[in-house]
Amino acid sequence: MAQLRLSSSRVFAKAFNGGVTCMDLDKVEDRFLLSGGADTTLALFDTHTGSSDQTVATMKPLFSLRRQNSPHAHKFMVSAVAWYPVDTGLFVTGSHDCFAKVWDTNAGEVVTAFQLPKKVTSVAMSHVSTSHCLIACGCEDTNLRLCDPTSGAITHVFHGHRDAIWVTAWATHAEYEVLSGDGAGQVRVWDVRRAGCRAVLDQYATKRPARGAPGGSAELDAPPPYVPMSKKQRRGLVGSAGSLAGSASAPALLATDELPPGSPGAVAAAGRMKESALRAHSGGITALLPCPDGLSLLTAGTDGRMRLWDAASRVNKLVGYEGTHNRALRARTIAVTEDARVVFYPTGSSINVYEVESGRLLSGLQGGHTESINCVQYNPATGELYSGANDQKIAVWSFAGLDTPVDEFGEEDGAVGEGGGGRQQEDRGGGGVRGYY
Repeated sequence: MAQLRLSSSRVFAKAFNGGVTCMDLDKVEDRFLLSGGADTTLALFDTHTGSSDQTVATMKPLFSLRRQNSPHAHKFMVSAVAWYPVDTGLFVTGSHDCFAKVWDTNAGEVVTAFQLPKKVTSVAMSHVSTSHCLIACGCEDTNLRLCDPTSGAITHVFHGHRDAIWVTAWATHAEYEVLSGDGAGQVRVWDVRRAGCRAVLDQYATKRPARGAPGGSAELDAPPPYVPMSKKQRRGLVGSAGSLAGSASAPALLATDELPPGSPGAVAAAGRMKESALRAHSGGITALLPCPDGLSLLTAGTDGRMRLWDAASRVNKLVGYEGTHNRALRARTIAVTEDARVVFYPTGSSINVYEVESGRLLSGLQGGHTESINCVQYNPATGELYSGANDQKIAVWSFAGLDTPVDEFGEEDGAVGEGGGGRQQEDRGGGGVRGYY
């Protein structure tokens, strides 16, 4: 990764009057970069545009919507963006105006809008789902909500967090599993087919659980942290301790000495106390990134740590990443290569590049920004890295000597050119990041 440098031949045109807060590159064509800003601007760039006849190819936005020029735009900061995973005809945005909106890309208009009780901090859609297109929305009222764009309704509300949700993400190994991280350092795992929390990540859980009997299901191998109560126990709980103790939104530190020892109410209260004590980080969760291979999960927090987790067993793999300074006040995105071998981590105005499995620092990217970087996106088709920061700029990072001529991307009528440039693919050898070290 030592060859990764700030591109001198490809730049993004300025489209923001405030910091760039979020970005998302579509997974269908690896071509269209969606970005949001603190000044309410929503801009879409085609990364395959530009003229090879010019010394510097400038990528201008296909559209730039803001409060001043569009009645559909958000009224306050755009905090999150996400592409519809099936095609590039739709995308989703979240904002501090308490709205999550579904947009028609071609018309630049809102198709459906969901009003949430507080500022929207995160939106996410599953890239592996075949049976649903739910939008996971996190906001500052501690509840995770799932919105259905086909019906325009909020279908699920998950209770359990004790602090504002900062980030959400869908698992890449299971289409029904969604994760959420809050400002207190807790990461919860939910199954949309079941009520209640499925698991809470614990930074001190470092051993894989004993595997089930041969031929057993993978469901038994995963560590369900809590045993749900039966209907009989729930009825007894309401009768002996009142409805508060049996409520999913009951206080986590409900005193157990107020209930008879061994009673269903005491057991439930103790379970909630144990659950509320588990933390993935000692500070707020700023990033949740399930790796594309579905085997691992990366998290980052304001405690200055990035952690690698086993996606199936949900245990800390104890990989140390040096220099992951983080004092963010909101979510920041990190990025990995398509083979999940290299991770790009923004810290301050620079980007650290690590080997995922070993934690080895490969390089540090500097000089592209003068203020804190909020988001990064990796383009597997071209090998480029895009970064957005508080200095109102989006920077392009490419491999030294491997800038792909724009005319190799194909015609601008939609043909991408079979993966984004034959010469680039030959230089990379088709093997992910092989030869980058």
